[in-house]
Amino acid sequence: MKAHITLTALVSAFACLSLAENANPVTVSVYYESLCPDSLRFVVTQLYPVWLDLKEIMLLDVNSYGKCKDSPAGDGYTFECQHGPDECEGNMMLTCAKKYSSEEQYMSFANCTMAELVGTAAGARCAEVSGVNYTRVEDCFNSVEGQQLQHEVGAKQAELDPPLYYVPWILINDVFTEEQLDAAQEDLRKVVCDAYGDVKPEKCSV
Repeated sequence: MKAHITLTALVSAFACLSLAENANPVTVSVYYESLCPDSLRFVVTQLYPVWLDLKEIMLLDVNSYGKCKDSPAGDGYTFECQHGPDECEGNMMLTCAKKYSSEEQYMSFANCTMAELVGTAAGARCAEVSGVNYTRVEDCFNSVEGQQLQHEVGAKQAELDPPLYYVPWILINDVFTEEQLDAAQEDLRKVVCDAYGDVKPEKCSV
């Protein structure tokens, strides 16, 4: 009897392993802005809740830059953002939080700060809620380190093809289409689940 149970468990384990090997995680790349209302809607109503449910089949690449420009200034950079200097600071705060937090902490922090849409003014409170070390994040975005990190995000974004002309900018498995952008903003869960493969997680049917 014990041998039968062991054999059954092994068969089940190999079956699960086989399914996992046949379905690659879906890469969701997002470029957003800290004070953008459209970014708020996407992060709070789509990205964060869908990630909470489907994180086991998602690979996230989340970047706060958007319609920004930077210029060299000494060892660092100055930035001009679509929604003003407060957005530049908020973008940098999010970039620093991404570096100095786990994915779980960062996503909770980003969701919290975006929901308030007040940039760094929400930083300390959202860090406390999310378990983020805000002292380290604040030191980062108030320094040349934060400027350099933010410039790196801009350089990465500049390589997008086609180039970003809307925020939030969303790619699935490194591919962008306008149809997919619209679909992801309306129902990211469906987009991710459709891209995942034949065997869907239970949360795909929520």
